[in-house]
Amino acid sequence: MLRKGLVPIILLMICLLCPAGCKKSSPESGPAEEAVKTAAKYAEDAQREINEDNMAAELEKIEDALTREESEQP
Repeated sequence: MLRKGLVPIILLMICLLCPAGCKKSSPESGPAEEAVKTAAKYAEDAQREINEDNMAAELEKIEDALTREESEQP
């Protein structure tokens, strides 16, 4: 008898509590949209960052990055 009364109560509680579910966490703080650089933006950055004084060092950085990338590929 107790079982017949207890089962509907438990089912009712489950039905009422399931839609509530877990609280959704707030979105992480940070940029809503990640900015995508265009070719023009890359060219503008290169003009600003690379000059005759650091040209050799920048070229060396690019060559090292390419060498590492080639060695990582199977």
